[in-house]
Amino acid sequence: MPLSSCPLDSISVLRISGPQGADLLQAQLSQDFQHWQPEEAKLAAMLNPQGRMLADFVAVQTGPEQIALLLDASIAASALQRLRMFVLRLKCTLDDVSAQGSRYGLLGESADDYPAELAPPAQPWSVRPIAGGALLVRLPQADASVRCLLLAEAGQPALTELRARLADIPVLPASDWALQDIRAGLPHLVAATQQMFVPQMLNFEHIGGVNFKKGCYPGQEVVARSQYRGTLKRRTYLVSGAAAMQPAQEVVHTADPGQPCGVVVNAAVDAAGTWWALAELKIALAEQPGLHLGSIDGPALQVRALPYALTAPD
Repeated sequence: MPLSSCPLDSISVLRISGPQGADLLQAQLSQDFQHWQPEEAKLAAMLNPQGRMLADFVAVQTGPEQIALLLDASIAASALQRLRMFVLRLKCTLDDVSAQGSRYGLLGESADDYPAELAPPAQPWSVRPIAGGALLVRLPQADASVRCLLLAEAGQPALTELRARLADIPVLPASDWALQDIRAGLPHLVAATQQMFVPQMLNFEHIGGVNFKKGCYPGQEVVARSQYRGTLKRRTYLVSGAAAMQPAQEVVHTADPGQPCGVVVNAAVDAAGTWWALAELKIALAEQPGLHLGSIDGPALQVRALPYALTAPD
């Protein structure tokens, strides 16, 4: 597979500028931002007081006292509004800078498919600056292929050159990029699924999105209780089926047809026409035959293997 690129117009970028930007994130998100190296990207969630997720972010340090938060464009405005509520006297500002730069997804069969000037970082969630001020963030994958986010802001010397360079690379359809996230077990919130999930329901502690040793943040008590008191009854699973799926669509099980056993979180179709999704499901029913989309008369769904194990909370 040659290197391919995907313009990520569905991803917005919120920029936090100022010496106390990390303090704001430390107080409001599920991740630890006090011990943070520039070469490390962070996955994090913003919750309401009941522990339900309002947004998920990939956070990257883009410069001195500057942090970029990447999230789905459908929830960017509400996330920005909520974070601004907590700035108060902190020395930082928040803005949506999506229109001031470019985001691309890069996918290659191996690191050898990348040109030297775009050599990917060695490990998932690591960051490498490239010439001209742009950044590469390597993402987890379900297989041996290498996938990266390429971030470049307007005004950086790299942007014009990168656009010209990427124009010569085959285009990866947006649905194929979404499929890579799904197969890697990386769920993302959209407007239709806000406030539906506690982070563990989306496997966030397994993919590095929750730090249980940091201080308090909104919803932290609910997250801790789910982790340590054995109250978690739902998880996110990889499923496939023949029919189209979309976020927030209900999933039912023949063993309990009177009520939904879960919902679709994200979905995409592959080249063969098979639909794949991350679906949040009741653990007790997830691996029993009998899952259907929408109703018990709806299309059948099959549970597939995630690239990580769903271990019980400690």
